[in-house]
Amino acid sequence: MAAMDALKAFWILGVFLSTFFWLPTHLFAGRPNSPGVIRIAGNWARTVLCVTILVFLLSSLRVLGAITVVLLFLGTMAVSWFRKRAGRPRRLLTNLQAATVSIMCQVESRSLGLFLPRRRSPTSARLPWGLRVTPWLKVLEGRELLGACFVVVLGITVVLRTEHALRELRFDQPEQYSALLRARELMFNTHPAGRPFVFPAVIATTSLLSSTDPTQVTRFLTPAIGLFVVLATGLLIQVCARAGVACVAAIYCLGAAVLPTARSQTGVAISATEKIESVFSVSSPATLEARPEFALGLLFLLLALVFLADWYRNSRGWDSLLDFACCLLLTGIVSQPLLVVLMMAAGVLLLRPMAGLFAFAMLGYGLVACATLSTGITIPEEMLTSLPVAAAILVGCILAFIEAKLVAIASRRAETVLLAACLCAAVICLRPQRSLGRCLEYEAAARATQEIAYRFPRQTWVVAAPVEQLAETFGLGGHEDLAGFVEKYRSQVSSPEFHFQDAREDLFIYVEKKPFQIFPREPETVSFSVLADPTYRNYRSPGGRASLEAAAQQLCESYRQYHSNIDVFFENEVLRIYHIHQQQVSDTKERTVRAS
Repeated sequence: MAAMDALKAFWILGVFLSTFFWLPTHLFAGRPNSPGVIRIAGNWARTVLCVTILVFLLSSLRVLGAITVVLLFLGTMAVSWFRKRAGRPRRLLTNLQAATVSIMCQVESRSLGLFLPRRRSPTSARLPWGLRVTPWLKVLEGRELLGACFVVVLGITVVLRTEHALRELRFDQPEQYSALLRARELMFNTHPAGRPFVFPAVIATTSLLSSTDPTQVTRFLTPAIGLFVVLATGLLIQVCARAGVACVAAIYCLGAAVLPTARSQTGVAISATEKIESVFSVSSPATLEARPEFALGLLFLLLALVFLADWYRNSRGWDSLLDFACCLLLTGIVSQPLLVVLMMAAGVLLLRPMAGLFAFAMLGYGLVACATLSTGITIPEEMLTSLPVAAAILVGCILAFIEAKLVAIASRRAETVLLAACLCAAVICLRPQRSLGRCLEYEAAARATQEIAYRFPRQTWVVAAPVEQLAETFGLGGHEDLAGFVEKYRSQVSSPEFHFQDAREDLFIYVEKKPFQIFPREPETVSFSVLADPTYRNYRSPGGRASLEAAAQQLCESYRQYHSNIDVFFENEVLRIYHIHQQQVSDTKERTVRAS
């Protein structure tokens, strides 16, 4: 199972990288004066914006599908090839003639063997591999320790960020289910203008091109987006501050370390001190994880500041401003508060890049603090998830300032001394730790749903399960809310003549023998709106979920006593899935109709 999941991850990521990183290098015009990383980031922003617009248009026209996406992909590759190979129409016939003569000469030389001399292949215009690597080695000359630390930090970040996705099929973020559901809706051309949009559009495109279920695509692309946010944070600090140690430290703080947190709040914060303390207590990556759509918004915000800082420092052309505009549009599509933060930080950055970094960090904490202290200001709760990025940038600003002072004192050893101090701090205080996920279901439930989708024909089955299975089954089969299902049939299943009405051929009922606990215990304070929410009452509350699962098990066992068309599809120590085959009911109806 682990080997198959690893192969799926390589295939999905390969298609994703080819679509959003490799193809844009051939599609968009190059920027000869910009660094390679800036060019890659700019092409990524342009491609995501184009894909988002195309998915919206195709889904609105109800023509979004695998054939349409593949044809557009092949057409894009053909346009890129013809633009490079046949940019001059007058030389097209000459090129075809030269290629034909070359093929004929190769065939003759192979057939006649030694009688014809071998033709020397024309010299390639591309530089040898050694010459292409030499500039990178010159950049690392004298900074080998910093380069080694960057590789180690990046490796730790990749392991910590991708561990759960490689090990388990179930999601570790509740928002991944909404992104998956929106992606499936786009793929089936329903609700094209709903939110979230950017990340589901990326999921749908990758899924259609790779012929892979969007559940698997969401599973592996979510940590990839988190890694891009970490790398974009380091790139922003490098472009603005030009401090290598600060860049590596920020990447480590955001991607691997767990920042110190204040004591956990057991009740509602009343005083101003408690409110401010609560703001800083949630600034840890272990307690905050941005939802995938909002993480994309953060990514484009950081890249927009990167392009603007690069344009300001190096007097770039219009290409950098075009990349900035693409990121600006994508940030606005994802979140309007992020767009406000971007515009304010960009205005300060144009005055001085380092001031722009500090302004972004202060804006992140300032908006959340104002919303916490003032009752009249409403800031979305998702803005809290931007605090880890603001904290990492603040750490980078402090280290960049220290590095600048040390360089003035001892230019040769400043970087080594600061890097050694950061390593000591990382070993003593900020050791790498795994982020805590917030799973909503058992791993067995996700695996069983996937097996049902593979084994049974599409739209011939329905599952009575918690709300998480809606996103996993949309478009493949039916879904009925378990709470509504139990409430509807619990008093009828004891009759031998009872049969489930309007049921499809196969019905699967998910019953947890040990109810899944999202919270270790019931929260002490819950708002009335949350308490009145049926999803919280039936599936999030430990007591409510336990009561529902007990009622579901009683329903299935009562039905089992009076009917023979039920069996157990899957069972382990925590989960049991009942399977009811309705073919006997349809056959009985047909025989009754024929007899009449």
